[in-house]
Amino acid sequence: MYKRAAIILAFLFLIASAHVNAQCCSMGSPAGASTYVGVLAKNHLRFITFYRNNFLNSYYKADHRTETTNYMKRSYFNYTGITISYGITKRLTAEAELGYFINKTRIYELPLSTIKQRGYGLSNGYITAKYGALIKPLKKIELTVGAGFKFPFSTEPLYVDNVRLPIDLQPSTQSYGAMGLLIFSKDFPKISMRLLSLNRFEYNFPGKTDYKYGSSLSNSVFLSKKIVRNLFGIVMVRNEYKMPDMNAVAQEINTGSDVTFLSAQLSYSLLGKWHIAGLFDYPLYKYYIGTQLSPRYSFAFSLTRDLNLSKKVKEPSASGGNK
Repeated sequence: MYKRAAIILAFLFLIASAHVNAQCCSMGSPAGASTYVGVLAKNHLRFITFYRNNFLNSYYKADHRTETTNYMKRSYFNYTGITISYGITKRLTAEAELGYFINKTRIYELPLSTIKQRGYGLSNGYITAKYGALIKPLKKIELTVGAGFKFPFSTEPLYVDNVRLPIDLQPSTQSYGAMGLLIFSKDFPKISMRLLSLNRFEYNFPGKTDYKYGSSLSNSVFLSKKIVRNLFGIVMVRNEYKMPDMNAVAQEINTGSDVTFLSAQLSYSLLGKWHIAGLFDYPLYKYYIGTQLSPRYSFAFSLTRDLNLSKKVKEPSASGGNK
């Protein structure tokens, strides 16, 4: 039961941390499943598929809402992705993720018309290794560290109708990057509760155009509680800090942020094989460098499936011993 809870919590965080909003839509991939809690058992394989929607409709300057003469009034994206994980040993897990933006859309309200500008396409991919540095089954404590790199499926900017899309609507960063993880979890079996802390740092290298996305740091703390059989409720507080972007000459204005989210989540285990989850994100605190379009809300769904690829030991027949 507790192992299932751990599995559900893990991929919930992945989709919960799916964006770092320092710009209109999102920076490359809203890491939907690139950070998983803990490590898999040896020869276990995990598939996760997920969908996320994000909606932004108000401008903020520093920590307060502000009016602007910008004709861009709202923005949203729809993103889907898949993550595959494999337990190499009982302490070492390898993970790969890829994602696709169905759309990244801006809506401009002009005096005589409304115009939509849309980007789409493959986002960044991730390759990650995680190691169980400290695993204490009797104390129900785990400490996992991880590192990896991300890569763009294209280093060239996206053009639509022969027009180069702005940075905000590009589906990826068009550059490589590195990331690190630190995860701590503690189970409380007597009260069917779990406490977990997850920290993720991401660094981006400059791309071909010498544009460099700011580094980001995400810190999350959440509690899970069994509601009824196979159904879990999770409450999470997540802070996302993003440094300003840099162009070839200087720091980009209107980039960089510090946002804290509250997430309410439900997850359900189906037949002990499939795990279905849904969540709703709401920003509690926002601080932006310059003036930026801010998220109103976000929601996501995910589905996961675990497979045991270990060779099963055949049970001795009821009739027999050795012949």
